[in-house]
Amino acid sequence: MATAPQGVHELIEHLIETPGDRGLIRTSPDVLFERFGISADVREVLRTGGRDDLARLGIHPNLVIKWLIWSGRPTMPFFPIDYYFARR
Repeated sequence: MATAPQGVHELIEHLIETPGDRGLIRTSPDVLFERFGISADVREVLRTGGRDDLARLGIHPNLVIKWLIWSGRPTMPFFPIDYYFARR
């Protein structure tokens, strides 16, 4: 497994300990990114990347899920329910 980029684990662990700052993910993520020294390319993945994109950065799976939940994005890919009915 790759090593997570500088500051990412520290940022998410800070949010675990400081729930009041979680709203910044949606309103002012750059405040958090600056505070923890997150590089520009990693910021983009944190803003828009999915579960697999974040995992490829080397972010711990538990922290990936937390980040996605707090940022309001799905933690799993979704598929239509008719997929199951079509297989019967």
